[in-house]
Amino acid sequence: MFGYKENYSINLILQEVLIMEIENLFALETKIINNRVVFKFTFTESEITELRMVKTIEMLKKVLDSFHRDEIKHICFVFVINSIRMPSNMKLIKDFASTFHSYSEVINEKLDFTIIQSSNNIFKMFFSLFRMYYDPIKPLYMSKDDATTEKCLDSKIFYKFHI
Repeated sequence: MFGYKENYSINLILQEVLIMEIENLFALETKIINNRVVFKFTFTESEITELRMVKTIEMLKKVLDSFHRDEIKHICFVFVINSIRMPSNMKLIKDFASTFHSYSEVINEKLDFTIIQSSNNIFKMFFSLFRMYYDPIKPLYMSKDDATTEKCLDSKIFYKFHI
């Protein structure tokens, strides 16, 4: 009834419809504070599945593509992660991280710092251990709540909020 070309086109359309209905792993909020574009990613606490990761990576690529706009000079990431279950397929985390690598030049140019916000004590302990062995190229801060994050974003001297 349908040839290969038609079946392929139908499959692509179905994949796009399915991906549109899949929720992202992070809710994205964007605002401007102190002449800096702040991208706030709040983890939805959904299970990390392959389809959700594909959808999230698509969203992340759109955010990272916006870094190339000339009018954007300063950027900050905020990741709000209060609980997370590691996926059984760790390749999904690797795929997420590798998305940043392909944008490393523009990230190095425009990203001022990143804040990871978490009230989870285990996550904070993991972050402290992580920081012992990893020295980020751009400043990386830990915040316990919205109020601390807002103080950090509002401050021109944000290094005081490093934990």
